[in-house]
Formats: sequence, C-alpha cells, structure tokens
Amino acid sequence: MSWPKLLQVDPGREFMGAVNQLLTKHNVEIRRGRVDIHRDQAIVERFNRTLAERLFGHQYGVEMRRPDDKRSTEWVTRLPAVISAFNKEVTRLTGQKPAETIKKKTVSAKPSTPYLRPVGANEKKLPSGVRVRYLYQPIELEGGPRRATDPIWSLKVYEIEKIMIKLDAPVLYYLLDGPKRWFVREELLVVPPYTQLPPAI
Repeated sequence: MSWPKLLQVDPGREFMGAVNQLLTKHNVEIRRGRVDIHRDQAIVERFNRTLAERLFGHQYGVEMRRPDDKRSTEWVTRLPAVISAFNKEVTRLTGQKPAETIKKKTVSAKPSTPYLRPVGANEKKLPSGVRVRYLYQPIELEGGPRRATDPIWSLKVYEIEKIMIKLDAPVLYYLLDGPKRWFVREELLVVPPYTQLPPAI
C-alpha cells in the first residue's frame, strides 16, 4: 500500500506529526477529547448507549429463556445487522442517512444542544487577553471524587489565547498555558481588572 504523496513521511518521523502538518496547511483545527473526561466523549458515549440498547435488550431476552446461567453472545451475531440499520436511518442532526453522508466532503449539522441564548457570530464574546478562571471537571483538582469543600473554579488565573466562532454553536475559548481543551462561556469566570489575588508562596 502506498500513501498519497501529500501524506508521505520521512523515516523516523511519527505519522501523527505529518497529519497535524497537513491539517495546519489547510487551516483545519481539530478539537480532541480526552479519554479520561466523560464529557469530552459525549457524542461517542451517546452512540455507544444507543448501540447497547439495541444489542443487549435482545440479548437479555435470550438469556432470560436459557435454562443455564451462562451469558449469551447473541450481540456479536446481531452487530453487523444493527450497524447496517443505523447507516440507513436519517439522523436528527444532519437530516441524512450516514450511508449517504460518509460519501460527501462536507456535511452541515444542527447543534446537538439547543441554546436559549445567542450563539455563534451573534454571541457576546470575551475579548482576547481577558483574565479568567475555568470550571473544574469533577475529578480535575485532585484526581478523585469532588468533596463539598473543594473549589469549583480553577485556583490559577489564565488569559484567553484563542477564540473559535462557528455558525449556530457557542463561541469556544482556549486558555494560554491552561488545560488542553476548549471552554464555552459558562465555564469561564472573568476576573475583573485590579482584582487582588492571594500572594504567591
């Protein structure tokens, strides 16, 4: 198998580096979710739930009728048929069948979450360089379950480095020297100018 000339890489270079260079060349920005943060994987997790509902409901019915206590592997047999059915169903966000959309170069989709406020170009944006604190993920501060006394906003203050505006979607903010993820406005707490922060130790 030979790679297209555009994707050929020098020996010793990682393929992922070549992909990143290609995306940068075409001004494509990728939002990567982190595996350990459930919310970052929301779309995949929702699909997994729908898939499990279709597969395991039938499997549990088979297991209820079995005279022994052995688990059924009925889902393995049913998986190709269920995936084929998924690909022929019109999805809510695109209004098209996945079997059709995978053949297209671009696909427009509705936002997965309805917003009751202006979003996209009409949304009031925070200026670049403003200082903010961000909302912690449930296990982010100390790596375990959140305690009632834990702060919910980041202990450090950050500046907004980049802003991403997309049609019919909330404005996304990227923090300078902050976590490697994007934030919506509700996840940022603006620190007013001249706010006196605790002294550095």
